[in-house]
Amino acid sequence: MSKRLSLFPALPLLFAATLNAQTTTHQISAGPGYAQSGYFKLSDGTGQQVPHDAWDIAFSNLGSQQAGIFFNESTASSMGQPTAPIEAYDPFVFDFGESIDPANLTEDLRIYNPETTWAEGAFNTMKDTSNAFDYGWGVYNPAQSKITGSRVFALKLRNGQYRKIMFDEYDGSTYTFRIANLDGSNLETHTIDTDFNNGSPVTYFSFATGANVTTPTAWDMVFCRYVAFLFDGTNYLPYFVTGILMNDGIQTARAAGVDPATVDYQDYLDSLKNRIDVIGHDWKAFSGISWSVAGDVAYFVKTKDNKLYKIVFTAFGGSANGTGTFEKTYLGELTSAPDLPAGIREVLVYPNPVADRLGISFTSESAANASLRLSDTGGRIVWSGNARVQPGLNVLDINDLPSLPAGNYILNVQLPAGQFSRNIAKGR
Repeated sequence: MSKRLSLFPALPLLFAATLNAQTTTHQISAGPGYAQSGYFKLSDGTGQQVPHDAWDIAFSNLGSQQAGIFFNESTASSMGQPTAPIEAYDPFVFDFGESIDPANLTEDLRIYNPETTWAEGAFNTMKDTSNAFDYGWGVYNPAQSKITGSRVFALKLRNGQYRKIMFDEYDGSTYTFRIANLDGSNLETHTIDTDFNNGSPVTYFSFATGANVTTPTAWDMVFCRYVAFLFDGTNYLPYFVTGILMNDGIQTARAAGVDPATVDYQDYLDSLKNRIDVIGHDWKAFSGISWSVAGDVAYFVKTKDNKLYKIVFTAFGGSANGTGTFEKTYLGELTSAPDLPAGIREVLVYPNPVADRLGISFTSESAANASLRLSDTGGRIVWSGNARVQPGLNVLDINDLPSLPAGNYILNVQLPAGQFSRNIAKGR
């Protein structure tokens, strides 16, 4: 349980149960018939759409030690049925010169993207987990400092054409692969350069153009079509779903069975996960006639720059427009930065920018007295107070801030073990 900071009686500070956080309504869309992928950025509420057939395969763009390879599972929906997708197979062929009979590409040989991380795609799923050098599609060669391809895969493209593909190597920055007809004709060789600093978890490639595909990079979540294994009462079977996947480095927690308006983020900080499918597809349900959205679910999202948001879905338009509507509440900046004193962690100051009320929360390992000061950039103290910190989670709501001009301020918290400061912006 959280503990409200106990203020010394002499201080004219008043508490409130909650602060007026910044809540806005947004939409994220996969388009009519789910024909597009919708990318969304939480900080400014902007979005972009990319046709689902703009790319065919993708390569991890997370660093030289990651070598995930994916294929595009996205497919539109027509009259409730998916249009022809790309299909990927592992035919247990290890020589690219060997012909592959399409009649042998049976359902039990199909492979799928795990959709849980951007570090591993469908072509990694057959790896030997006991061998740290095995990446599924290839094996790392320490002598050459690169991954060398070891398997041949087969693809059935959206137009019904079959192709075989072999990822020959990855040297830490460049992927090289070959693709040809199943009998070896129409051979093409391609190289793909990674760009670890562009903000995209993967680098996309199109067979149609034989080149990289430019897609949005500075995004937090994408609304797209993919395959999920759902339980039908007897077995887990692959189904096409429309769901939300998070960018790499985004942490997400799901709060179910709650009142989304009053749920406390503090109860879910230890539930934040790096899995990219925590929001996924099941925030909505189809009754056979219309779509509904769960009314007792909220999501907390921590972005790579430590900003914390609450997301609550309110509507979904189905295949008519492929649009989900949600409320986004910015809660503030959460950090366990190295500048924190010993025994203090998970600091959050909110909202930021501040209007006339300010909140600060943090976890303390022990009881202590604290002094708080808010000063302008010239060092002039514009507000101060003292508080008693208790072991565990402490939450302070300050609603008697003086009238301050718009600008930048510094909140300083002094404890026996040290001090920490956070920059605060004052809105107009």
